[in-house]
Amino acid sequence: MSAKPNNLSEVSEALKRFDELIGGLKKSLEIETLAPRVHILKPRDYRGTVAGVRDVSLTVSALIHGVEVAGLAVLVEFLELVTRGKQSIDWPLGIVLGNIPAAEKGARFVERDLNRSFGRAETATQEDRRADELERLFVRSDRLLDIHQVKLAIDRPFWIFPYTKSGFEFARLVAPDVSLITHWGKGFSQEGQCSDEWVNNAGGIGVTMELGQNGFAPDQIALGLKTVIRAVDVTGAHRGGKSVESLNVTKAPIYTWGEIIPYPQTGEPVLDKGWHNFKIARAGDRVGVFNGQDIVAQITGPVLFPKYPDPMPDGSYNKDRPAAELMRILKEISEADLPVGKN
Repeated sequence: MSAKPNNLSEVSEALKRFDELIGGLKKSLEIETLAPRVHILKPRDYRGTVAGVRDVSLTVSALIHGVEVAGLAVLVEFLELVTRGKQSIDWPLGIVLGNIPAAEKGARFVERDLNRSFGRAETATQEDRRADELERLFVRSDRLLDIHQVKLAIDRPFWIFPYTKSGFEFARLVAPDVSLITHWGKGFSQEGQCSDEWVNNAGGIGVTMELGQNGFAPDQIALGLKTVIRAVDVTGAHRGGKSVESLNVTKAPIYTWGEIIPYPQTGEPVLDKGWHNFKIARAGDRVGVFNGQDIVAQITGPVLFPKYPDPMPDGSYNKDRPAAELMRILKEISEADLPVGKN
């Protein structure tokens, strides 16, 4: 059920090219490096907000999970365009690669999930320390576009982020034809804050796009590059106080959580084979079994993030409890259903 492992030599080459491009741009841009592969690109003649006071208009991050490599390729392609003079940098732009040790191992993370490590006081794990490094840039960023991929098969890209009015409007201007999943109230995970959630709580605008299933997929890379370029254009227009022309496309559906099926605290539930992202579950459908009892969907809607045990090198399966929930089921909503008063 999981994606094919990434080609680690391809990952290594992409990381090398990323560093080469950043190094080459030092001839034409000012590059402020806050930590390894955490950079701010600025025009040499830029005179703007004092450093440390939200002086970065947009940050684009990738590889927050080490196996989600399309975002790495997107940033390499974007930097290639800047290097060739086909994409201008007119104001401070943040460029981030997240969990490099995990990417080099072909793993989602090394010690704990980086995308559940923001806002924590702990520093014991690699990911806690890396989150602290990324927060130095995120706290200076007006907007964060975080690029991800999913583990299992999926038939579409989608936005996913905690709802704020400004984040929703930004995503709809950048890619209105991409399905949008948003949520409010409790955080996404009990394990810790995600990048977009932390940025929102720090007063910025944080949004995440999931391009598709893990891997260097050309169509996903093309969509990611198009999204980054459009995000730069939208951000630039907002900086200049200009209105942004909406794209002439059909707006994609909006979803939120309809049902979260919890992962039991004890025992080993078994999710039925064949569930994948955006497959429709119908109310009353059995989705798995636990202690001899069927686990049944209570509502009808697309499935999101079904949790299957990870295969181990010896052919067995990881028996660790994979998450707080077994799967989520979405419900479609309209803009009128979104909360009022969340800027």
